[in-house]
Amino acid sequence: MSEEDEESSTFASLFIIELEERWSEIEILIEQIKLQTNDDVKNVLCRSAVVLLVAHLEGFMKEAAATLIKDLNKHCSFLEFPKRIQKTFCSLYLSNINDSGGIDNRIQGKLLEKFGELNARLSVEPFLFERNKNPSPTVIEIILNNFGVKDFFKLLHKSSLDIVFENNSSETLTLLEDLKNYTIQAVVSYPYEIDLEKYNMSILDGKLAREDSLWIVFIDELLKKRHSIAHGSNFQNEIAVNELEDAKTKVQILQYAITLVLFNSTISPALK
Repeated sequence: MSEEDEESSTFASLFIIELEERWSEIEILIEQIKLQTNDDVKNVLCRSAVVLLVAHLEGFMKEAAATLIKDLNKHCSFLEFPKRIQKTFCSLYLSNINDSGGIDNRIQGKLLEKFGELNARLSVEPFLFERNKNPSPTVIEIILNNFGVKDFFKLLHKSSLDIVFENNSSETLTLLEDLKNYTIQAVVSYPYEIDLEKYNMSILDGKLAREDSLWIVFIDELLKKRHSIAHGSNFQNEIAVNELEDAKTKVQILQYAITLVLFNSTISPALK
């Protein structure tokens, strides 16, 4: 690799490659479920796969945020960071001045000025949501909002990604492969070259009710199953292997969507 290539190379590129490799655990579980003839064992494996699927999404959110932070630190000065990211980082050093989470703008301004002078490096902690580790739609939107992304699920609403809810496995798998290949190419160097319009991701006019978002409903249902298993309120298997495969594919596509939107937030003024 030349010096120029090394300078423009990204942590995001490695992150996407490793992302695919980490699905092997769930894929192994699914294959074992298909081979299993003992219903009790099959039940345990299906329930384990649901818990692992949610854990995978939770870990992904943290790693995606950390990966973007590493690329920003590598390729940008503090003053080149988007303003929203600068302000989120400052929150690590500020105390709220009221119950609604307000901060002292004067002190924040002084911090921003000093961080600019020192060319401060970002840390991931202020961008994450520590009070609730479950990757609920609300938590996902809060983390993305910390990077300047607003109304993430409105971006997904009626996008090309909604095809996953049409029960056409062939088209869904084609979309997944296309997303993977596009994302790998889009983040291979910095600044990233991401075009959300490729998948018709744009914010439509009007409010989006929670129950009208196919993605929010899907995540809520998945978390409900996980909670039921984790807290021992239901010992019966509530998901068939074909539903498990479908949920896995949806989560994979959701992860690529989050990656594209999150990483695009550093290069697209429209999302800030």
